[in-house]
Amino acid sequence: MTESSIRIVQESWDGAAATALRARMDEDVHPRYADLLRDGSTTPPPVQVDDVIATLVAYDGDEPVGTASLKRTGPYAEVKRVFIETTHRRTGLAARLLAGLEEVARSRGILDLVLQTGARQPEAIALYEREGWTPIAPFGPYADDGEISRCFAKPLQPLIVGVELPAGANAGAVPQHVIEAILAADAADFIVLTDGYLAPEGSLLLDAGTLATFAAPRTRHAVLVPVITATHTEPFHVAKVIQTLDFVSRGRAGWQPGVETDARIAALFGRKGVEDDATLWAEADEVIDVVSRLWDSWEDDAEIRDVETGRFIDRDRVHHIDFVGRFFSVKGPSIVPRSPQGQPPIVLRVDDEDEDALAVAAARADVIRVSASGVARARDAVRAVGREGVAVIVELPASASPRGDAGRAVSIRQETGADGAVIVFDRIPAEIRDIAEAVRGTGSGRGGTFRDRLGLIRPASRYVREGITA
Repeated sequence: MTESSIRIVQESWDGAAATALRARMDEDVHPRYADLLRDGSTTPPPVQVDDVIATLVAYDGDEPVGTASLKRTGPYAEVKRVFIETTHRRTGLAARLLAGLEEVARSRGILDLVLQTGARQPEAIALYEREGWTPIAPFGPYADDGEISRCFAKPLQPLIVGVELPAGANAGAVPQHVIEAILAADAADFIVLTDGYLAPEGSLLLDAGTLATFAAPRTRHAVLVPVITATHTEPFHVAKVIQTLDFVSRGRAGWQPGVETDARIAALFGRKGVEDDATLWAEADEVIDVVSRLWDSWEDDAEIRDVETGRFIDRDRVHHIDFVGRFFSVKGPSIVPRSPQGQPPIVLRVDDEDEDALAVAAARADVIRVSASGVARARDAVRAVGREGVAVIVELPASASPRGDAGRAVSIRQETGADGAVIVFDRIPAEIRDIAEAVRGTGSGRGGTFRDRLGLIRPASRYVREGITA
């Protein structure tokens, strides 16, 4: 057999060749599970022909030697009955059939695939792992079967998968432990660093923005997204911190504005007392607006750096933003030149039923964080204000099984319709490798800036568009 002698054609599920190959598969596989299948309780429901999207059959000459199918299983697109005759195994044919089904799925607008195999089929498990499939919890008709079923998922359109880590170290820990945790999570698309401000006795708090800037040159892939409060931090300071992070990370920076309602945190800053939710989110909206204006206050070519004339900047390309609002009056400009992304993406966390937060997120955020039940509501809010390209991601509390977190993240789009997930660690685990396990096999695999990964263009400065001069 040569690769060129194999042809793969699409046929019907109940065609003679596909039916015969599946019968051969049953002869091969069923004896492995005979002791578990006697009462039929773990046998999946039969395939309905109307649910089948495509069946592929591989021929060597006129002989059918392999098959695989794709079907609808509730909300899932499931790969079914992948089988290769013994004479043609270890030839790459199974991988070709899987690739063929992926091509069919993409042509139908399907974004994710899932499949189920058995615990006593190590060769199948090895194939799927080798072809980029990630283990997930049993789904759909296999949900109650943890004994036989081994399930996998594969996104065909990249998901956005990150982790959230506390910038404050655990009791008795040192800053290096936090840095090690960030490095362990570097395979993720992004890392959110929270800044809790209130340190439990015996623990250490580290400023999230400063920590992200320190960690950025030591990472290679993950975007760093510090949480910096919009309630207690002046927008001028937020702007320069995130711009600096964008420079040292070479475009791998984002910002998650925080809204604080804790009186103890208000007392620490001493700027003001606790305010009502509507006021806090109105202020956050204004802070985000001011910060984004400061990011635009330098045009891209404002820096001249002409040694002979001693001119560092072109003053006509550096703009005062002259902002006067309800909460702030900011003259500007920023003291940091326009950073690699121009506008680093904004991530906003929205609690269920918080209308004030959702309104700001729909208008301002590039990424909206919600619970699994909040995805549709967030998308509706974004559409209502006429925006496109806003990613909606789901929060997943870290579990006791880190590898399981990867599976939950990869299957999140089928289950919720979200664009990705963030795995939330409320404390840094003693075993740093737990974090690495949680992100193994997840994420889009995309490189580049945060805007690149979100599919966002790099915008021009608004002051260039408006023709404003200094």
